[in-house]
Amino acid sequence: MSLAVKPSPTIALGAWDWRHTEWNGRFYADDLPEEWRLTFYSNEFDAVGLYAAGWVTAPISEMEQWVEDTHEGFRFHLVMPSMVLKGDEDVFAGIAERLALLQPRLGSILLSVASDTCISLLNLMVPENVPRYGLHAGRLVPHAMPDFHAVMDMGTAPLVILGAEPEGVSTDLGLRSQQRSLRAGMDALALRGKGTILVQDEPLKMLARLEAMRSMRALLGWQ
Repeated sequence: MSLAVKPSPTIALGAWDWRHTEWNGRFYADDLPEEWRLTFYSNEFDAVGLYAAGWVTAPISEMEQWVEDTHEGFRFHLVMPSMVLKGDEDVFAGIAERLALLQPRLGSILLSVASDTCISLLNLMVPENVPRYGLHAGRLVPHAMPDFHAVMDMGTAPLVILGAEPEGVSTDLGLRSQQRSLRAGMDALALRGKGTILVQDEPLKMLARLEAMRSMRALLGWQ
């Protein structure tokens, strides 16, 4: 009798937007054309979070290119604009068109408001298999977790949005303490078998934190 091999956890990592001038010369080569940067980013990380202004105002032709420039497993996590959540039909068609373009790469829809109206509108624009997460309190959708510890609840959504670290946290904690803390957090998320971590911080800090998580993921043998 052979024992089934338990698959390694799949932990997707991503920044909040990829278009940071502070990353030039650090993450992106100085001579890397701007139009190639999403492809480069998607080869290094698995997901990206975007506020509404980051995708609602982008040209349609550019958004079409986003799908072409990313691999099949890459995912966009999009904050829904508040005017749609409030039922403003004037912008409904445009938003629906943009979501349809990104549908092959949609990871989740992030809601600042979770009302019956907005859920009904989303049902018309977004496939049921695309998760909806609440950024704040809301009874109709699971919350995007603001820290690792909440993920210990097996009934919560496997999406963690890590905000900016408090000032001085990197200097106050030794390297080993930081690594232990990161390991504990990622272990909590790994209990779900899969999940996504999006980091919101100052651009260079965000990049450093993601690189540390990627190194920890590789050390643990996760995907």
